Amino acid sequence: MKSKEKLIPVITLIVGLILGSMLIFLTDYRLGNISPGEASKKVKDLYELTFGANVEIISVSEESNMYRVIARVTDYLGQTSVIEVYLSQDGRLVSDRVFKLDEFTSSLQKQSEFIDCLDEKGLKVYGLSTDNVTQIQVGYVLGGSRFLSKIYVDCDVNPKECEDAGIKVIPSIVYENKIYEGLKTLDWFENKTGCRFKKD
Repeated sequence: MKSKEKLIPVITLIVGLILGSMLIFLTDYRLGNISPGEASKKVKDLYELTFGANVEIISVSEESNMYRVIARVTDYLGQTSVIEVYLSQDGRLVSDRVFKLDEFTSSLQKQSEFIDCLDEKGLKVYGLSTDNVTQIQVGYVLGGSRFLSKIYVDCDVNPKECEDAGIKVIPSIVYENKIYEGLKTLDWFENKTGCRFKKD
């Protein structure tokens, strides 16, 4: 009799483990989630169908309730690139652009502080929204965000302001009443003004 009483907790534990395992399996795969293999197939099929590309899956991993799929894609011209695609675990949503919120917010804060510093120093960037070099200056070098409105003057929109500043070449930077013509690097802005775009 005593041996049967000792077996009851062990049997209960085993049954509990089996039921728990079944519940996890059902939650993950029976209620809509796809397996990593299915995720890689969905991405492969999508890129082959959309771009007529040859797709080789390099890896699939789970990250923040999504599958991160790394694939080598060879297009119809024979050009090869490595892509990173995120797929929701239910297989319904796909994106090639995912931001880690904390890092993205931190980057925006640093950019805002840098532009505020340039504004406080009185620096102005003059350009044209239709000019490729201006787009590189404001979009790539300075980050191209809403913060730029503090220091950027579009000469299409404000021709009088550009004329009054003596702007002859686009883009131009005016700092300490001096005009600096042409494209400038981030280092140039930092060295000239003392403002720093803080990096991690």
